[in-house]
Amino acid sequence: MALVMFDYDGVIVDSLDVFTLRFSQACREHGFEQIKAPQDVISLFEGNVYETMSKRGVAESTIDGILRRYEALQGVQLGNLQLFKGIPEALEQISHKHDIYVITSNLSSATIQVLKQHGISSFKGVMGAEKEKSKIRKILAVMSLYPGTPAYYVGDTKGDMIEGKKAGTMTIGVTWGWHTLEKIKEGLPDHLVGTPRELAELLQGV
Repeated sequence: MALVMFDYDGVIVDSLDVFTLRFSQACREHGFEQIKAPQDVISLFEGNVYETMSKRGVAESTIDGILRRYEALQGVQLGNLQLFKGIPEALEQISHKHDIYVITSNLSSATIQVLKQHGISSFKGVMGAEKEKSKIRKILAVMSLYPGTPAYYVGDTKGDMIEGKKAGTMTIGVTWGWHTLEKIKEGLPDHLVGTPRELAELLQGV
C-alpha cells in the first residue's frame, strides 16, 4: 500500500472557469486587481498560490477575506461542476489498493460537497486552504499518519510538483488540468500521465 494525495482543481474537477470568475471577483472586491483572466489565475500556481499572492503584496488578512468571499461566491455554482472523464473510475480503482486524500488550495467544504454530489466516497480525508495554506505542511501532516509508507502527490501545476517534492513525495503530473505539459515539466515531476486511466495503471504498479 502507498499513500496517494491528490490536488482537486484541475485534477479531479474541471473548475478553471468557475475559479477564474469567482476568485478574481473576490480578489477585486478586496483590492487585489491583478487577477482578471484565466492566464492571471494560472500564473498564481507556478508556486503556492497564497505565497505568490503574498509576494505580490497581499496581506494575510486580505487573503483570508478573499477566501471567505470566494467560498460564498462559488457556492452557487458547485452543482454545475463536472469531474474529468474517467476520474471516478480511476479513483475507485486506486482506492482499492492505496489510501487516498485530497490536498487542495480550495476550501474543504466546497470540495467535499462536489465529491459527494458525484458519489465519490473513497477519500480518507480532505485538507483545504482554511485548515492550512501551505500544501507542503498539509502533505507532511498526512504523511505523519503513515510513517515509512511510500507517498505520492498528484497535481496539474508546476507549483504542485514543487510542493510535492519539497514535502518528500514522489510527484505525478497530469496533463489534463490547468498547466500545459511544458509548464508542468518545469516542476520536474517524477511521472507524467495523460489520462485518468494511465494514472490508475501507474499507481496499480506501485
